[in-house]
Amino acid sequence: MYKCYLKKVLEWLLGNKDNPFEYTHHAILLVGTVLYIYAAIANYYLELAGIYSIYFQLVLALLIFVIWYLSRWRNQFKKMRIAFITIIILVSIPANWIGNGGSNGPTYFVDLGLLIYISVSFKDLGIYRRLGQFFCIIIPIPLILFEKEYPDIIFQYATETQKQIDLTITFIIIGLFLIVMMESLSTRFKLERNKAEQLSKKLRNLSEKDSLTGLYNRRILDKQYSLWKTQDRIFSLALLDLDHFKKQNDQWGHNYGDDILRTFSSLLKDVAINNKGFAIRLGGEEFVLLLPLSAEDSYQIISQAAETFSKTPLIHGPVTFSAGVAQSTPNDNQGELLKRADNLMYQAKNKGRNCICK
Repeated sequence: MYKCYLKKVLEWLLGNKDNPFEYTHHAILLVGTVLYIYAAIANYYLELAGIYSIYFQLVLALLIFVIWYLSRWRNQFKKMRIAFITIIILVSIPANWIGNGGSNGPTYFVDLGLLIYISVSFKDLGIYRRLGQFFCIIIPIPLILFEKEYPDIIFQYATETQKQIDLTITFIIIGLFLIVMMESLSTRFKLERNKAEQLSKKLRNLSEKDSLTGLYNRRILDKQYSLWKTQDRIFSLALLDLDHFKKQNDQWGHNYGDDILRTFSSLLKDVAINNKGFAIRLGGEEFVLLLPLSAEDSYQIISQAAETFSKTPLIHGPVTFSAGVAQSTPNDNQGELLKRADNLMYQAKNKGRNCICK
């Protein structure tokens, strides 16, 4: 119950895990908001920064929260990422420099943390990422020059202890931020890997399954035949063909024909699952059941399936099928086994259909 509730809360705050980049970036924005509020409170109670700097930190926390809101709920993800970088580099860093001790303060920690964050998390932003890295590297230069020109504007620590406390607190904050960032990136990579695995599985299913019926296709027949052959297993191949399917298709339309195919496929799938075999659509109205059974046992099972299918209620009346069942021998190959099953299936057709030969 708790995990389910937490999952819903995180999804509301961060978005869908199917978009791992957005999911983790939203987490960073919310953590950044909290850390700026924490820094403002710490600076206020420990008197580590000027009052305007503290107000400014609270304003920045609000701005980052607004950025999260626009990114999460107003579909402005890319714009807000660029806005976030811009605000932090061009606004937050200079303000922190002025309000937290200048070159003696913790701004270098903040700048380095931001440089790492931009370098790792914004690889897809191209020129914006490069500009962010460039400004992070050079921004101390104009700030030092500004400090030398206007030293009275820079907030100065009253004591060395006060300075050490501020440096320590900022180090802890940036450390926590980097830990959260790395954890978020780790989560992102896991999400992206899971997404890739799901896509790979989906593509594999598409390559191995018939899109209309959901049955396996010829690829699985080739693969499973080779496997069972190398294992010297007893197995049989049944070739099944729907009787008068073209007539049904022409008379009642392709949609009805597809309904027949899906209904028949569902029956074959159940037969395959119950007997640890494989139901395969070769194409059109031709199907294969590959069963790890003798021809006699397969014949009995398929006969039962034929009786069941002939009683299946379809809109325009019952439909039957004909089948040929051939058991694999040590000397034949897949083509020969299919050919024997095909010959037996045509014998069934010639006997008047709705028949199974072995």
